[in-house]
Formats: sequence, structure tokens, C-alpha cells
Amino acid sequence: MSDMPPTDKPQSSLANDLARGRTHLGNERTHLAYLRTTVSLIGFGITINRFSTYLIQNDQAPQKGRLLLHDAGNAGFGMVLLGLALLVWSLVRYRLVTADIERGVINPRHRATTVFTIGLLLLGGLTAVWLFTS
Repeated sequence: MSDMPPTDKPQSSLANDLARGRTHLGNERTHLAYLRTTVSLIGFGITINRFSTYLIQNDQAPQKGRLLLHDAGNAGFGMVLLGLALLVWSLVRYRLVTADIERGVINPRHRATTVFTIGLLLLGGLTAVWLFTS
């Protein structure tokens, strides 16, 4: 006789359920990583925006740097918008992957990842050009 307690499910079904559970947990960890990133982007964007506004309003910014600080405030605002866009994309991705897991289908989303990567690359490149030419 076996020392294992009897189960009402066949062993292969139990293994599949456990694998699906681990996949759901992995999807949740990925979503939480996106949430941490969006909180960082939004927080850092607000900090840049508020600090540049503070320096301008309290006349602590050098006269030559006022336009640069105004642009930095806009860059901070852009980071907040980027964080919010990433948050929406993360939620949509999480829901789509959850539905795929439930259907038992693996449907990689290469297009969305590529679009976001190219967008961030362009945004970073434009920021670098702006930084070194201002």
C-alpha cells in the first residue's frame, strides 16, 4: 500500500493544475515588477518637475539655466505620462496573459514589447540630444 493520501484527481491533472498555478504566480510577479517601475517613473517625474519649478519660483536658478529647468519640468511631466502609459499597458498585458493561461495557450506579445522598447529608445535618444546640445 502507498503512504500517499488518496486524491480525487489523476496525477497528471494535479500536475497540470500546479503548473498553471505557478504560471499565474509568474504573471503576477511580472505585473508587480511593472507596477514598481511605474511608481518609480511617476515619483521621479514628479520630483524633477517640482524641483525645477521650485528653483525657478524662488529665483535660485541661474539666468542661463531657466529655460533648461523649464524643459526639465516638462521632462518630469513626460516621465509621469510614460509611467501612466506603462501602467495601462501592464494591466492590459496582465489580463491578456491571464486569459491565455486559462485557455492553455502561450501567445507571446513581441509586437507590444518591441514598440515600447523602440519608443523608450527614441525618447532616451531625444533626451540625450537635448541634454548635450542645450
